[in-house]
Amino acid sequence: MLSGQPLFVVPDDGKPSSIQAGAGRVLGARLRRLREGQGLRLADVVAAGAIGSVATLSRIENAATPLREETVLILARHYGISDTAELDIMVGLVEKSRTDAWWGAFHDVVPGWMERLISVEASARSIRTYQLQYIPGLLQTGPYARALMQAHCEPGMDAAQIQRNVERRSDVRLIRQRLLQGSSPPQYYAVMDENVLVRNVGGTAVMREQLRQLYSWEENREHVHLRIIPFDRGAEALAPAASMTHLAFPPGREMDMMYLEVPDGGTYVTNPQDLHRYKLALTSLWKLAANRTETLAILDRRIKSMEG
Repeated sequence: MLSGQPLFVVPDDGKPSSIQAGAGRVLGARLRRLREGQGLRLADVVAAGAIGSVATLSRIENAATPLREETVLILARHYGISDTAELDIMVGLVEKSRTDAWWGAFHDVVPGWMERLISVEASARSIRTYQLQYIPGLLQTGPYARALMQAHCEPGMDAAQIQRNVERRSDVRLIRQRLLQGSSPPQYYAVMDENVLVRNVGGTAVMREQLRQLYSWEENREHVHLRIIPFDRGAEALAPAASMTHLAFPPGREMDMMYLEVPDGGTYVTNPQDLHRYKLALTSLWKLAANRTETLAILDRRIKSMEG
């Protein structure tokens, strides 16, 4: 039974951890125990209509996705919980889970669709992305990110609001980039149209610094793989979306996910048939792109063209 006292994750050996667990982990573990106590499989809960997919339920139980009060209450009641006090505690944990994660401090600039991406990036085994217009977010320099965000602030903001919004959004982006700088980073594959290198975001100095960083990432980081699709590629270089990111997870964790960035938002593809189509598109674009040596040469030429 949950109580109002500090909550701890209890491992399989039954000994509570001395470190207080995040609210999302506590609630996910509680929901998993309730399900298992009812003798239900993940698929059984989906079949009963309590939740949309096995992948989503798995992410909730593993604290790998932002929690929603409505979803948690539906699951709890499906598992036979009717006690008002316990349901209230669960709601409180949902609210606390939003501030436990580092991005909770940036709730004013991290919309719900972005929360989901940030929450699952850290558990990805590999990330593949295609970008038609801009440098991928995980590879952007601070000045490049700020220049991009400055150009896409909401209408009606005054100068002070714009400055604060840009700084906080760029802080989020730079914190996310630690994912590729840790001790066990995912394999990261980025395909960019050559158009990305030509679009002058922030001015010549900003672009030169950005392209130098791309060159360094490809040359010095074994887990980062960059490829450029040259201008001379034809209609076969057309992609089904201007921005696609595929996240693959360790076996048994959860299903793959495709994130499509759209103006002022993002959408997720988990339907197996659609997911397969986008994955094939990413693979085709990778094969179409210049190889590593040619990609470095393209970057080098572009950098030198801005030094004159």
